[in-house]
Amino acid sequence: MCGIYGQISKNPALNECGLSIRHRGPDDAGAKVFPVPGTGLSVTLVHRRLSIIDLSPAGHQPMSNEDGSVWITFNGEIYNFQELRTKLLTAGHKFASQTDTETIIHGYEEWGEEVIPRLHGMFALAIWDARKRRLLLARDRVGKKPVFYFVRDDKFLFGSEIKSLLASGEVPAKPNAEALHDYLTYLYFPSPSTAFDGIRKLPSATTLALEVTPDGRIAHHLKTYWDPVEAAGAARPLSHRDAVDKTRELIDEAVRVRLMSDVPLGVFLSGGLDSGTITAFTAKHSTLPVKTFSIGFRNSKLFDEIDQANLVARKFGTHHTILQVDARCAEHIGTVVRHFDEPFGNPTAILEYILTKHMREHVTVALSGDGGDEAFGGYVRYAGAWLAEKYRALPSFLTRGFFARFSHLLDDNTRGRHTNRRVREFLESAWMAEEEMYLRWVGYFSEEEKRELYTPEFRSQVGSRDSGDFLRSLFRRGAALEPLNRFGYVDLASFLTGNCLEYADRMSMANSLEVRCPFTDHHILEFGLSIPFEWKYRLGKTKKILREAMQRILPDSVLRKKKMGFNPPLPEWINRELKPMIGELLSPAAVARRGMFRPEAVERLLKEHYQGGRDNAIKIWGLLMLEVWHQMYIDRVPDASAQFLLAASGTKRAL
Repeated sequence: MCGIYGQISKNPALNECGLSIRHRGPDDAGAKVFPVPGTGLSVTLVHRRLSIIDLSPAGHQPMSNEDGSVWITFNGEIYNFQELRTKLLTAGHKFASQTDTETIIHGYEEWGEEVIPRLHGMFALAIWDARKRRLLLARDRVGKKPVFYFVRDDKFLFGSEIKSLLASGEVPAKPNAEALHDYLTYLYFPSPSTAFDGIRKLPSATTLALEVTPDGRIAHHLKTYWDPVEAAGAARPLSHRDAVDKTRELIDEAVRVRLMSDVPLGVFLSGGLDSGTITAFTAKHSTLPVKTFSIGFRNSKLFDEIDQANLVARKFGTHHTILQVDARCAEHIGTVVRHFDEPFGNPTAILEYILTKHMREHVTVALSGDGGDEAFGGYVRYAGAWLAEKYRALPSFLTRGFFARFSHLLDDNTRGRHTNRRVREFLESAWMAEEEMYLRWVGYFSEEEKRELYTPEFRSQVGSRDSGDFLRSLFRRGAALEPLNRFGYVDLASFLTGNCLEYADRMSMANSLEVRCPFTDHHILEFGLSIPFEWKYRLGKTKKILREAMQRILPDSVLRKKKMGFNPPLPEWINRELKPMIGELLSPAAVARRGMFRPEAVERLLKEHYQGGRDNAIKIWGLLMLEVWHQMYIDRVPDASAQFLLAASGTKRAL
């Protein structure tokens, strides 16, 4: 895994941009500048290498073809590169290394832009074709590897992380008000928006082709090369028994190809069904004991799955390590924001950072269970959607009348389990259209709550924007799918790509660790969206088909276990250890200085939480991360990351 950066401009910037992403590739660095004759422009490619396959200098990037007319900077792993390499050798291509990178170069020579859909793996890449004066960027099907970019008429910059664009001095660090409005709904930034005005995120399964015109302008064109809805619709119907067998076979193969590595490899093991499945197949294909890693919580049993993780580890004879953490995790809040370059409201990111930091002491590559819920119907909201179909058959005087009024009596503050909140949200929204119901379930601040929160000045910057339009458009795109499978597609195109895979990449690469996710294999996702939802869910049991596929492989207690999620006990932390930090960063004076929110509205949110009326922990965390980001990236407070560490540990900050 690596970091990439590049630009088309009159003033190439190399050193600061490359150094800003050194953590993504500490093993090697390279850069090339290509003048574009007659335009005054140059194309720059920069690379930071984390060596995984072919550790020799032959893997140095940027890498070129034999005559130097095609160059690449590439971040990722291509699991079918040996198969492609064989085809290219047969076609007469000559190779100088054993890398997957060189396979992409020769594949581009042979097939042009059509090489991208042939790649099976995770990737972000840029190819400079000097003859055509054309720069091609591409991102993998599910967005495992990131690409950010900034474009103007005579200037284009791209990179694995936003910080490399800001380091160029060519891109202003100006907040994007509309994107921040969306952030408050989702607590991440839906593609293609980012927190910065003018900086965009290349969507998953997308190529961006740029051509330098004779008069020195930069023309660009986006193209989508994979549609999971279309692919799922083309799947061959199977019997239930065949579908169970195929589920097991696809996962087995997805794990096997992801064990390709010339460096030590391990597995995230939470104790749940998904990570247990990955551990089982990793052990099957490994000759040595697998190294597995879990995280537990001191002073809290919420979301702690250590007992189940130990059970799976014993079953497959792994070399298992448990890392115990507590609320002092929040000391890393500044570090997390510094590696995201944006506010990010999922507190799991801090756990991912701490665990991958520990794992990097033992392994360089790790497999995770991300993607299993989207493929096989694992989220509780899928059960809610199934139940809502039955609920809507009841008389409206019950659904919109009695039950809806009753829902307001439910107390939210459930010590982190969210049971009452989920019941309340279900009763309030189950009668709605599926996209509106889903938005109520996955959103945090509603449009009404946000506008109540905003100052008049910030409200005017946001205008009439409705953040829910993003999800509504995804439901329209998924219209051809079975109704309940649409939820899986929407999660794949939003939550998985924009949230789970974002923190998996950013937090692991902060520690120079490569994470591979077998469940995000496009063959598995296409298959998962094609099978009837009734095979995934039945009478309170999610991921039914995966549980059947893993019978007699995983322990019975893991197969019976309900999904818990990889989450910290956030309400407990906010009510105790983090309360002083929150009181300082979200005080009325601090909120007034920021100018986005009305101090009395934030104060009401905090009071409501601390008095037990509503579990607002995740909303408070989202606002906290937003303020930290503002101080670090917009205010440019010196040594802000260290200052937040002191605040989290209870020491007075000097800001």
